[in-house]
Amino acid sequence: MIVTQHLDSVGVSYREAKRAIETWTGASQELLHVHAGLLIFVAASLILRRKFRSPIPLALVTAFAVLNELVDWLYGPSTGAFEPIRDIANTVFWPCVVFLLARRWR
Repeated sequence: MIVTQHLDSVGVSYREAKRAIETWTGASQELLHVHAGLLIFVAASLILRRKFRSPIPLALVTAFAVLNELVDWLYGPSTGAFEPIRDIANTVFWPCVVFLLARRWR
């Protein structure tokens, strides 16, 4: 029971933080997904000392995108049927492009 209460608290706090960032920056959720995907991709590459052609940073971006949508589904208001797919696509699109370009010029 205590664990579920803690998870609920973390989920709600996470959602509130996302809304605060959206309000503070004035950026749309779609744009924030693009920025978050690139930030996670570059940060993972630097922290893990992997090149952009490594699949590990891309896998982390994808994992974070799916986890974010899971939190949105559990703790957010009901959304459209395709919104989670669109959000994941917005998050992973440019990291995928960078990854594919980096693999092309090995």
